[in-house]
Amino acid sequence: MKGITVTIFSVLLLSMSFSANYESFALTLQQEKQDIIDDLEDIKNNYEINKKSKKNLESSIKKLEKSLNTKYWKDESTINFKHGKKVLNADQQAVKKLDKILDDKKISNEIKEKITDLNIRITQLDKTLLENAINSLEEIEMSKKGIKKLDKAIEKFEKGNEFLEDEKYSQSLKKYSQAWDQIKKSLKDPHFKKMKIVELEGVGDMNFDNVPDVYLKVSKSTKDNKPKFLEIKITSECVNGINHDDARMKIGLSTPVMLSTEFFDEGFEATNKWFKENDPDKRINPVIITTVSEYFSFPESGDDLIQINEETGKGSFDFTSDPITEIGDQSGWTGKFTFDGEPGDYYLHFWFPLTEPTIDGDSCNFVSSFSIPTAFD
Repeated sequence: MKGITVTIFSVLLLSMSFSANYESFALTLQQEKQDIIDDLEDIKNNYEINKKSKKNLESSIKKLEKSLNTKYWKDESTINFKHGKKVLNADQQAVKKLDKILDDKKISNEIKEKITDLNIRITQLDKTLLENAINSLEEIEMSKKGIKKLDKAIEKFEKGNEFLEDEKYSQSLKKYSQAWDQIKKSLKDPHFKKMKIVELEGVGDMNFDNVPDVYLKVSKSTKDNKPKFLEIKITSECVNGINHDDARMKIGLSTPVMLSTEFFDEGFEATNKWFKENDPDKRINPVIITTVSEYFSFPESGDDLIQINEETGKGSFDFTSDPITEIGDQSGWTGKFTFDGEPGDYYLHFWFPLTEPTIDGDSCNFVSSFSIPTAFD
């Protein structure tokens, strides 16, 4: 049986954004790290490596292999945002093991030079990761709290660079890991909101005036094998338009992780009566996100959930100027669509093509999207 359950309704601010444009390497980051592992394997098999150093080499290799876990990576040169700290920590632990070999008086200077070179390569890779992240964050508008956290990230990053120059690679990576913590914190705005959905029904206040702006309900189907109806009622300002010509809203489905860039399309069906009758593939194509910065801006990919048939003037959602009870008697859009997919936990996302937030936060332009933890079973 397939169904859908909703547990939490989350609102995210437009000011939260992140992107990482990784510095170009001759190899991808994963390939570069794999080359480091291969070089360590060669050293481990060297005849002059004693049992103690070999054990440290094996441990270092295991840590680096752990950092290459596919669930930590979006692609071969992009780390999954949630797991960045795990990669940095694994690298730091690997370098600590290599440092022990440098303290071994029985190891030749030639081997130690190779170990030192590998320590530098590991640390430089993580330095580039942090540097690109910080540069991207400095270019966006952030809350005062976010800026303060970013300043702390820069401070720890620069301290890590000092350790790198002093050839203290483990300490450098420790500071980089601390910098990553601050980067994540800089993206958490104090106005982040969560509202529990009661019995698969709930509302969201998107401009913080204590009046609901979005109503969402998961309707129960009479047949267990049928997808569920998701009913949405949303104020007109939240979709940035009062008619089908300028109203915009898109949806997407991701892993159950905030700030995830692992979005899905295949294996999930989203549609409504209008799409079935007027769209060639008879479905609403979900958004596909590739960077975290796209997560907080109106995406180029995917279909608009609110569409218009140019011949008939009819769209997939209906606009009414009459008061809608569920959203505080405001006017707005109403509509339903079905959602069905592979069993598992996900986030269902909605985006709006909004402008910069107002000073007073007196409109839905104060937010860029909302996300709903969703389970298919």
